[in-house]
Amino acid sequence: MLIAAGLIGAFAVIPHLLAHMAQFLVTGIVVAIAVAAGTWLAPRVGLATPLIDAVLSRQPFVGRARSVAGIAVGLGVLAALAVFAIDAAFASLVPSRETTPAISAPPLWTGVLAALYGGLTEEIVVHYGVMSLLVWLLTKVVPGPSAYWAAIGGAAVVLGLGHLSAIAAALPLTSLVVTRAIVLNGVAGVVFGWLYWHRGLEAAMLSHGIAALILHVAVPGIGM
Repeated sequence: MLIAAGLIGAFAVIPHLLAHMAQFLVTGIVVAIAVAAGTWLAPRVGLATPLIDAVLSRQPFVGRARSVAGIAVGLGVLAALAVFAIDAAFASLVPSRETTPAISAPPLWTGVLAALYGGLTEEIVVHYGVMSLLVWLLTKVVPGPSAYWAAIGGAAVVLGLGHLSAIAAALPLTSLVVTRAIVLNGVAGVVFGWLYWHRGLEAAMLSHGIAALILHVAVPGIGM
């Protein structure tokens, strides 16, 4: 189920799939590895996919979904506002050519696809895969919640670094651009990582999707 979800997210953002089949296949392999890692390691460190587990075991899940939806949506909105505010601070301190892509703005509907990719594929890879692995490793050497916070921070950095290839297509990767990518994505990544820890992967997915919709659809739409 999670592999299929990750591939749907990848399919949403890869244009002309036949011409980019190698990229799609690589993404599929990465998603499969992340799902395998998460499936094996997450239960061992108290991380969970409560809604998926309920569906697979044919248990009631509507109540569980309601219990996480409110906080997931609320934190998604807060994460988007924080990213917007921090990005505005970057823009006020540096030349616009280092923060604004030198290409025309994409259609708003592509922001919906980006939100689908972020909420599905990125969450599966970065949190279900990477964060679960980091927590498993860190709990062997770091006591208590510190291991989880360190893993959340590490996964947030990975999330930021994962955006550099896309940014490089529009901007030169100066130290400022790299810092901006890591900070902006890292702030949101900490929120999503905390949700994965305390409310499950599905909460992180929903929150990530909401934040991406605000940043890639609502905010550009208001500015048009």
